[in-house]
Amino acid sequence: MAVRDDGQILALSQQPYGVSHPQQGWAEQNPEDYWRGIVATVTGCLRMCSRRRYTKEHVVSIALSTQGDTLIVTDSKGKPLLPAISWMDTRGQAEFEGLQREADASFWYGETGSPPHAFSSAWTILWLRRNQPRSIEHGARFCYVADYLAKRLCDRFGTDAPSASWTPLFSPSKRDWSQPVLDLLGVRREMLPDVLQSGEVIGELLPKVAKELGLLPETKLIAGAFDQAAAAHGAGARADGRSVLSCGTAWVLYTVAPGAIVDPKMRLCSCCHTGAGENGLVLPFSGGSTYDWLTKIIGDVRDEEPASNADPLIFVPHLYGGLSPDWCAESKGSLVGLTLAHTRADIRLALMRGLGYEARRNLEAAEELSGPVRSIRMVGGATNSRNWPQLIANVLNRPIEVPEESESACYGAAMLAAGSASDSWIDSQQASRFEPMSGEVTMEQHLYSRYLCVYEAMKSLYELKG
Repeated sequence: MAVRDDGQILALSQQPYGVSHPQQGWAEQNPEDYWRGIVATVTGCLRMCSRRRYTKEHVVSIALSTQGDTLIVTDSKGKPLLPAISWMDTRGQAEFEGLQREADASFWYGETGSPPHAFSSAWTILWLRRNQPRSIEHGARFCYVADYLAKRLCDRFGTDAPSASWTPLFSPSKRDWSQPVLDLLGVRREMLPDVLQSGEVIGELLPKVAKELGLLPETKLIAGAFDQAAAAHGAGARADGRSVLSCGTAWVLYTVAPGAIVDPKMRLCSCCHTGAGENGLVLPFSGGSTYDWLTKIIGDVRDEEPASNADPLIFVPHLYGGLSPDWCAESKGSLVGLTLAHTRADIRLALMRGLGYEARRNLEAAEELSGPVRSIRMVGGATNSRNWPQLIANVLNRPIEVPEESESACYGAAMLAAGSASDSWIDSQQASRFEPMSGEVTMEQHLYSRYLCVYEAMKSLYELKG
């Protein structure tokens, strides 16, 4: 995405890349695909900008929004020694289970701000040490996507604090690598990148890189953020009570607090946010993948297709277990209350409500730690329908704002690249606003209470079966 210094978007370019699964539980990517993606998107944006008489001389700085906790083992010069091991990879399941006997949940939460779970590069590092020890010897480094690309762009292993804090090696409260975790995993500090605050300068582009990208060598690389933090920043999440609900394959509620966040129940994941001293709560739960699944089963139900007058159904959307706020892996998807009078529109509405109720459970958990949330900005695929934002407004009893710009992660990275010039961008954004409807709020409160009863009952059943 190319953005002018007044916040106007000039160009947007995209480049897909895939994930391979060479064995069950493995998820890998080709690090070269990340580089090809940068070259394709930057040159694509420059071509679009040229049609509006903007050239490379107008580009002052760039920043990245990258995926979090995808591990790339490189040599001392940044050359990958293995495929990138995605955050979705679970090859370290045995190491995960074994390490819990050495360091319990309180250790991991206290050091990293997140409860231990199977999707973590910590266990991948242990798996590599036990199964491919030669790959991490003789000057090898543990990189993540942000610092791997920074090394290629400007010859510095440098990352941003949000991205570092979304790894299991970093302490958000200390804003530094966790020495106890590094000792436990056998990782030396010199194997890890420098950590900068989002918005700080990492360096200038290497001449050969600038030529490949079509930019000037003096173009600055600015520390950005991992995708969820960048999206929250780009959509206007603030510590004064505005949160962001990102609606993708999974839905994520992101709230900002002015200081360190500690959950005494050790459930909610925290990270460094883009502002100095600010922390974020990152609360993922079932989302678009469950809706896509239902569409494959019952077909595409249009907004215009009305629900019946039958009693509302309850749909717990835990089709791949329960995520935040209580991380109940035993929970399953449950549809309760079906009769012959119900239609596919009723089932779709029940699922939509189920996702809304999961958002409410996470909002209530977040408010216990970060304070009251007065409004929520909603971004992602669900905002393409006016029914979704209105339903969420009714369920949460909060105003929902839908910004005109949907690519909020790219926009957040652009804001960081622009620095203080972007201070007014969010307030000048056009956004649709959906207010809670009092009669609907009362009904949703009643159904939410039923939803919680169904969830607890079904959870007990699944735990008993396990």
